[in-house]
Amino acid sequence: MKLHNNTFLPLITFVLIVLIGCGQPGANPERVASVYLDAYYTGNYEEAYQYLSEKDKAVMSLRQYRSEQTEEMGLIPQLMSSRISYEIRNITVVDNKAEAEVRITLPDFGTIVMDILGSAFMSAFRDEIDEDEIEKMLEEELEGEDIPMTTTSETLTLIKEDGEWKVFLNLEEQKMITELLIEAQQYEDEKKLYAAKSKYEAVLELDSDLVEASERISELEKEIEIFREKQEYIDKVELYNLTARYYQTFRDDRVPGVEFKLRNNGDRTLKCVEVTVYFKDSEGKIITEEIYNPVLVSRYSIGRDNRPLRPNYIWQLERGKFYQAKSVPSEWQDGAVSAQITDIEFDD
Repeated sequence: MKLHNNTFLPLITFVLIVLIGCGQPGANPERVASVYLDAYYTGNYEEAYQYLSEKDKAVMSLRQYRSEQTEEMGLIPQLMSSRISYEIRNITVVDNKAEAEVRITLPDFGTIVMDILGSAFMSAFRDEIDEDEIEKMLEEELEGEDIPMTTTSETLTLIKEDGEWKVFLNLEEQKMITELLIEAQQYEDEKKLYAAKSKYEAVLELDSDLVEASERISELEKEIEIFREKQEYIDKVELYNLTARYYQTFRDDRVPGVEFKLRNNGDRTLKCVEVTVYFKDSEGKIITEEIYNPVLVSRYSIGRDNRPLRPNYIWQLERGKFYQAKSVPSEWQDGAVSAQITDIEFDD
């Protein structure tokens, strides 16, 4: 039976659309993933950048992207591009989002570097070795025939923008995670443990698989428990007989200094007690502080300072001794101080 010409038209149109679509890189998520990976692993970051989503480009310029990738990868693409192979094993497409499972085989850079560092270490006993020589050794190693290889699996995400598939690195989220991690570390440095923990929790809300955040939360929970335990016990350590004045020494007639006593009213032995003394001006404003460790048990301490503060024990300086505070400014009002116990460590 002969088909009417009108029957062929829709079929021909469909075939043409498919063929044209296959010729456009952005029309097929698998092809986009392929050309992106080709460009990326050969160090052609300008081309790789063109296949990023507009959402990613809004967060990171070409210059920033190229700089970051160059810093992270260094000479690896130049030296290893011929050794890298990948296979896109599966692509799952749901609406305007695709997930590409990629299996990548490449030189085991970690093992190679360890071998080179081992050789460099041995060479250091004979001659000095610099970064240029290590780089040369790396290049020679990668040009060899038998080099260790490794295989890893990654998931590459793509999204459809204006009818074209683009690689989606979610750089906005990565930027947020980086900022949160920086803030968390700053809070840790400032001993603001609860605030640091909340930042790591915010990181996990964005990326639940980030091991670093999970580990830090676990560590912070332990530190918070220790901190809470310390804070509860600090109230049992009494600081009293606090005095401050200008003392006379053999070398100086006016040396700012302080004296105080400690009593352990609790039931635990302390191997460290930190006391912070705040010095004030004539208006009662704090103008500086000094930190002292009257109790500090360590292998570097000697004499009375190396004794723990046991339950019901009292600590005081030897008679005729005082803690100097030579950095106190001249604006200090003689005798105007306050003090508190700012840290302790248990001996059990």
